[in-house]
Amino acid sequence: MLSLQNAGKRFGPRVLFLEANWLIRSKERTALVGANGTGKSTLMKVLAGLETLDYGTLNQTRGMSIGYLPQEGLRLTGRSVFAECLSVFDELHEMEREIERLAGQLAVLDHAGAEYEAAAERFSTLQERFQALDGYALDAQVGGVLTGLGFSKQDWVRQTDEFSGGWQMRIALAKLLLAKPNLLLLDEPTNHLDLETRNWLEDYLKSYPFGYILISHDRYFLDVTIDRTVEIWNKRLNIYQGNYTKYLRLTATSASRSSILKPSSTAFERRPPRRNRCRAASRNWKRLSASRYRKKSQLFISSFRSRRLRDARLLRRKTCPRVMAPSAC
Repeated sequence: MLSLQNAGKRFGPRVLFLEANWLIRSKERTALVGANGTGKSTLMKVLAGLETLDYGTLNQTRGMSIGYLPQEGLRLTGRSVFAECLSVFDELHEMEREIERLAGQLAVLDHAGAEYEAAAERFSTLQERFQALDGYALDAQVGGVLTGLGFSKQDWVRQTDEFSGGWQMRIALAKLLLAKPNLLLLDEPTNHLDLETRNWLEDYLKSYPFGYILISHDRYFLDVTIDRTVEIWNKRLNIYQGNYTKYLRLTATSASRSSILKPSSTAFERRPPRRNRCRAASRNWKRLSASRYRKKSQLFISSFRSRRLRDARLLRRKTCPRVMAPSAC
């Protein structure tokens, strides 16, 4: 179990988060979310023990193992892919060698002696633990994870330094999944995965026996793998029960947060659909055309009336002689 108490962290003069309180459970299934630059990756490094807090405390249960996958930057060399993944079981390999050594001693020791009894007890303890850790199926475990992450059997014997950065991160992810730490910290684990391997990782995490915390921009991936969301917002940690979709629904009730987090989408939603905009433009054009037609018609009628009045005056001048009393005409 891991806990933050009144934790705070700065990045230079800028405060990333303050007064953070977070109890991380033994089977944590959590997404760490927030806008870019709020300190998600930094908080992950703090939980992994790679960075220290500026304020508050981080408490960890004795014997708890933590595995951390950064976004990028790992480089593995000097071994084949299969051997690199098997290296996470060095403790089990040492246990297997000790079991074999004890078995040899038991074959030659006197069964009635105290030394035989001590060796037999140690042998039994180690064998039970080795079986509980599935030590007799290590090769099968490595092969299953490598296949799930997209490595062919021909890739297993290739040297790790032959692979590009994205595949290097897959190897690092495979090692973490095989090691099965008590808490997995995965920062953008799907960045270098295709659809098939991402689906495999979703299924693997669903059956993972311990806890994990994810940072990801893949909304569907978060929806199917988490049951709690921790948000860094306004330099504080806010905890929401439920998957990512439920978190969005809960935070959408805050108008101020919606306007800060999603200004562009809100503006877009206010715009009418393209079809409606085209129809509106067509109606405006028709109104404009009708208005222009009415104006031209009014000008024509006015001009016609002016011509009629002018012709009538000319006709009257021709037909009526000039007399002293023009009103007689």
